[in-house]
Amino acid sequence: MARISRSRLVTPAIALALGTVIACAVAVRQGWGVAVGCEAVGLVWAGCLYATGGSDSDTGSVIGAQGDERQQLVGLRAARLSLLIVVIALAVSCLIAAVAGTSIWPFEVLLVIIAITYFIGLRAFGVDASELEDGARYSWLGFRQKRTSH
Repeated sequence: MARISRSRLVTPAIALALGTVIACAVAVRQGWGVAVGCEAVGLVWAGCLYATGGSDSDTGSVIGAQGDERQQLVGLRAARLSLLIVVIALAVSCLIAAVAGTSIWPFEVLLVIIAITYFIGLRAFGVDASELEDGARYSWLGFRQKRTSH
């Protein structure tokens, strides 16, 4: 019996959860018939991700979260590219909504969330306590923790 890696299940599980959220939103707006179709697409997508995550390739290693440093760098570059495209799409959507005379605040909220989480990520992943000379301890978000003396 083949052992299933938990790390290989993470990406398909996230895709399935997001597909379910989208299907619920579609059900509220367009009815259950269309929502079932959306959920089916989500299931197929999660299955494709699971199958790809098990393949012996760079893409499979990145999706299956089993890659070495080079493959992790490829994953980071792909994530950076997709984030850049999303930010550009949101900015263009703001312009289109403004020209059409509709509300642009939903797009602005998403851009603000992206900007805030970017700076939180810089703070969280930019501090390495082992490289600091005073030996201060930092939480995973990069904020100083009080040292406890024993």
